[in-house]
Amino acid sequence: MPPVSAAPTKNSRQQAFQRLAIQKEPLPSSVSATPQTANPIYPKLPEISDHSAAPIASAPPHGGDRDQTRFARLRRLFSNGKSSGRSSPPVDVDLEKLREDCWMGIPHKLRPQAWRLLSGYLPTNAERREVTLQCKRDEYWHYVEQYFHSRFDDQNADTFRQINIDIPRMCPLIPLFQQKMVQEMFERILYIWAIRHPASGYVQGINDLVTPFFVVFLSEFIPQDVEVGSFDVSQLPLEQCQLIEADSFWCVSSLLDSIQDNYTFAQPGIQRKVLQLRHLMSRVDRPLHKHLESNGIEYLQFAFRWMNNLLMREIPLRATIRLWDTYLSEPDGFSQFHNYMCAAFLRTWSKQLQNEKDFQGVMILLQNLPTQSWGDREICELTADAFSLQSVFDGARRHLSAQAASP
Repeated sequence: MPPVSAAPTKNSRQQAFQRLAIQKEPLPSSVSATPQTANPIYPKLPEISDHSAAPIASAPPHGGDRDQTRFARLRRLFSNGKSSGRSSPPVDVDLEKLREDCWMGIPHKLRPQAWRLLSGYLPTNAERREVTLQCKRDEYWHYVEQYFHSRFDDQNADTFRQINIDIPRMCPLIPLFQQKMVQEMFERILYIWAIRHPASGYVQGINDLVTPFFVVFLSEFIPQDVEVGSFDVSQLPLEQCQLIEADSFWCVSSLLDSIQDNYTFAQPGIQRKVLQLRHLMSRVDRPLHKHLESNGIEYLQFAFRWMNNLLMREIPLRATIRLWDTYLSEPDGFSQFHNYMCAAFLRTWSKQLQNEKDFQGVMILLQNLPTQSWGDREICELTADAFSLQSVFDGARRHLSAQAASP
């Protein structure tokens, strides 16, 4: 995406958009929320057999034989080095091939290890993998020992107080995140990250970005037939909880490093990306763009939250996790590809939005898009559209120039 010069907005306006970005309650005219436990929060693509020679039982309707082939490659890759039986030793991972095989979604049994590799947390070199993983986990707990006691110091109390306010509001309809033990794990993750990143510190909304990693790494330690969203984490041995917490910290740190200007003073990264989205939409769906502007809709009024929370408030958690399979498989998934995803997401609702004839109707729909049942199929369609947009516009950045005359 091209650079776009965005002047910082007035502080009061910025704070208003931050509040909108973290809003949990539905707007007055929206349908009342229902608990999400009826739908699993952890997406499961076709089952992968534990036996490397066994065929894959089924394939997703959109993939056919190609998905069976890539699932088989992933199964062979991750079966190396297993402790059961006489598996072959671990092998070095070709990161480009791994990204290619994971882009369209990762089977749930393989997702935790794949995410560690795609995040850059786990080395692709097999010889360094085990020792690096242990060192990074030990390093996180060293940070906890070194810094966590300072959370009540005068200079850090405001940060920890805000974290304490935000965590209980996180995913309020999912029992997993209302458990005291889980909330304490999130407190440590977020506080340690904030202390180690003073340029931005903790910003409301960052807490959401930990949840997909936490769910994925938790899934490694619970039975396949148990729903992650209602699992009692206190049932796990302390050592396993510590591994989940450390891995979640390092992977969300890697994500945030790629979009840190989203959270520094005045959040210039978000403002730049919102402007880029506006210019992109003026070219890929001009009727919708003109309809939004004619009704007084500013892109910042709805897209601030899309950028601040990476669409997590717009789609269910299971769809977010599936989407992040793709983001992690893109070299700049969270920093660049996400903008094309936002454009694809917005034009998905083009017809419905254009049927709304005033500011209130458009904004109510934008804040309450009907995605509750979304899963793998919808994300596959959306990522395909985003990829098409990226293929066209990323090579012709002049189309997105912020200096272009406003339509």
